[in-house]
Amino acid sequence: MDTQKIVAFVEPSFYGVDFVERAYQKGCTVIAIGSSKDNPKIYGYENYFHDFLIADIRNPKLIYNAIKDSIYDEKIDALIPATDYASHYTAEVAEWLDLPTVPSVAAYTARNKDSARNVYKKYNVPSARFAKVSSLEEACESAQSIGYPVVLKPTNCASSQGVFFINNKEAMVQAFHKLREFKKTYMGFDVSRDYLVEEYLEGPEFSVEFFLKDKEIIFSSVTEKETSDLPFFVETSHTVPASVHFNRQEELVEVGSKAVRAIGIDNGPSHVELKLTNSGPKIIEVNGRPGGDQISSQLLVNTYGWDIFEETVNFYLGLPINEYFPFKKATSIAYLTAPKNGIISNISGIEHLKTNPSVIKYGVSIRSGSAVKVPESSDDRLGYVITTSSNSKDAKNKATELINLIHLDYA
Repeated sequence: MDTQKIVAFVEPSFYGVDFVERAYQKGCTVIAIGSSKDNPKIYGYENYFHDFLIADIRNPKLIYNAIKDSIYDEKIDALIPATDYASHYTAEVAEWLDLPTVPSVAAYTARNKDSARNVYKKYNVPSARFAKVSSLEEACESAQSIGYPVVLKPTNCASSQGVFFINNKEAMVQAFHKLREFKKTYMGFDVSRDYLVEEYLEGPEFSVEFFLKDKEIIFSSVTEKETSDLPFFVETSHTVPASVHFNRQEELVEVGSKAVRAIGIDNGPSHVELKLTNSGPKIIEVNGRPGGDQISSQLLVNTYGWDIFEETVNFYLGLPINEYFPFKKATSIAYLTAPKNGIISNISGIEHLKTNPSVIKYGVSIRSGSAVKVPESSDDRLGYVITTSSNSKDAKNKATELINLIHLDYA
């Protein structure tokens, strides 16, 4: 860069911390915009920013005012969403400031599952049958019309929060009452009082990681997934590239790209979740961001030597984007979960991770005395191990074997 660029990020957290680190390492002046000055330490980027602006990120006008009232007014080169929940607000503010951005209407559609389902239907993107409901009566009627089993979920949440597998009316009644009590999600965002009842899609689950440049796909990679036992949908493993259904991966990419374009995302990253059903790939959802769960920060980087976070920063700054990403080696992540609810008295089996040559990263977030439960959302996972190998099947097997060697003793 000829001159130091000023890059602002809205509420860096979870996957968004990688954006902050990449911009900082590129020599940019990094401005974080968030709800609390405690957040850099909470989310782990306290060493990767230069200034912090306080704003209620749940309101685009307040994000805009925080920038206009600061010393950075008319000096910011890029405004980048660094949390899923404020992505559409960030895009809206960027439009007001005449900065590069994904169209705010596309970001809004990706963020709100009911709007996305309507777009898939309009443009004939293979997807689940669905109904938007706001009452138990409507939910039961819709489930009966679609046919059990169905999935009940909020229209605007993430990380499998509030997602229920429902196979009869009694289960619907119980789940709907629980969902009504779920009122706040991450960072104080309100959970929508509207819900989706969707056809349950049978088949193995995948995601496709995309990067677009001027509406053209310059990067795509299929991620194989494993999820927890029903009735929950917690992701327990990711492998890049996928080790199964090699002859169907082009179809997954094709359907995923159709969904991204239907929503209107024309630049930058997307994380598209699908199931490979008997009638072909069908969309679960499209996220206008890099894949989380270390898919983008670790698995893609290790597998292709290509950093989607750095290239996204390059897009927003109008810098050249690297379009070369040869396959180097396969990578897999497996998550530690609790087999039952209780209090942990001891954890064993971690020692072997330190010296295993296939392990590139691992972490365990619990200790003796921690309360654990059978996972209902991604927040309930307890740790992970990331492994690498020359091929996907071996990388996945190693990650699974190593995570299974970790033993939890209960008090």
